This record gives sequence, structure tokens and C-alpha cells, in this order.
Amino acid sequence: MVLNKDQRILVIVAHPDDEVLGCGGTLAKAIKLGAAVRVVFLGEGVSARFPFGQYQSDEFYSQSKIRTNEAKAALKVLNINDVYFGDRLCVQFDTLPHITIVKDIENHIDDFQPTILLTHNSSEVNIDHRLTYEAAEVACRPTGKESLLEAVYTFEIICSGSYKFCPSFSPNVFVDISDTWDVKVRAWACYEKESRPFPFPRSIEGLETLAMYRGLSSGMKRVEAFSLARMLVR
Repeated sequence: MVLNKDQRILVIVAHPDDEVLGCGGTLAKAIKLGAAVRVVFLGEGVSARFPFGQYQSDEFYSQSKIRTNEAKAALKVLNINDVYFGDRLCVQFDTLPHITIVKDIENHIDDFQPTILLTHNSSEVNIDHRLTYEAAEVACRPTGKESLLEAVYTFEIICSGSYKFCPSFSPNVFVDISDTWDVKVRAWACYEKESRPFPFPRSIEGLETLAMYRGLSSGMKRVEAFSLARMLVR
């Protein structure tokens, strides 16, 4: 993955916190080099913790506000100002016409004109992650329409990917985040409600274990791993 000041990176994720977990260190690295970054949250991230259909309580609104504020704080740490918050209900993307998600992503591609798109991979327990991947796959099809998009990469989300019966994410691109690891950790610390003590995957130790494990495949200390889904060489 080539990162430089000319890159325009569009990050399409299902929920707030996926951006830090999947590619926070890479985004910090890209921004340091002068790249432009936009993060799009297709949905919110708390409704799955409430009884199905019961989303009108004060507690729900309170938890939603906390999650949004945590995301804003994390993005501030990453120095990302271009962000869009969607309101699709968590783990209910499958109740919506798929084309609505596709169109949302297409609109951001047309508006932002990315050179690189980062999104989820298909090997995830969370159905929203899988549907986000599938929608991005459709939205990124090369139709001949003028576009700057040159490469699409998928990333892994610790916890959701860790819980698959038969994980199949096979990364082939490894980004050294040793120099931005501290930024990723500070950004993750903003998601106080999403972290739990180790050995829960979404813990500092869990994130570091994955980063070091991927480092074993690439000869680097701390790594974020990606799979190149498509590259266009013009």
C-alpha cells in the first residue's frame, strides 16, 4: 500500500470503533504524510445491546451519544476531520434494501474521489461488517465511469473476526505501524465503553497481540494487515 501526500483514502466502516481497530495506525501514518482521509460510518453501534425494537428509551439515547462522542474524540486523536455518521441500526443492515448501502458508498466515492478505499472483509461474525464488504464490492465495480480509485483493501476487526468458526481472512499487505502505534492506542482509549480487560480481544493487549502476530508474517514489530481486493494500474 503506497501512502503519500497525493493519496485520498476513503474508509467505509459499519460502526464507530471499526476505523481504529481495522486501520487506525495506517490512517495516522497516511495523515502524517499529508494524505486526505474521509471516514464513513454506515451505522451506529449500540442498538444491538438493547431489546429488539426498543430504541426509544433515555438510556438508548444516552449510550448513542456516548458512542458518537467517543468516535469524535478518537478521530481527533487521528487528526481526521472529514467524517460522516450514519444511523443504520447495529446488526440490522440485513433488514434494509442492499442497494441503499451501495448507493451511500457510491455517493461518497463520487464526492470524495478516493484513490484508495479501505473497508471490512467478508470473514466476520458481525453481519453488518459482511454486508458493508458486499456493498463496497458492488460500489467499487469498474463501470468505466471516471474515477481516481486505484486500489481497494479489506482489513480485519479483532473480536468479530476472532470469533469465526473457520476464519479465512488471508492478508497479503502489511503496513508497519510501529511509529504510529501510540496514536492507535490513544485513539482506542477514547472508546472506553468498547474495551474490556484482556483476554477480551478488544483490549490494548488484544490489539497489540494481533499487531505483533501479523508482524510475524512480515518481519516488523507491529503491523496492520490488509488484503488487496482490487488494483487498477493505469
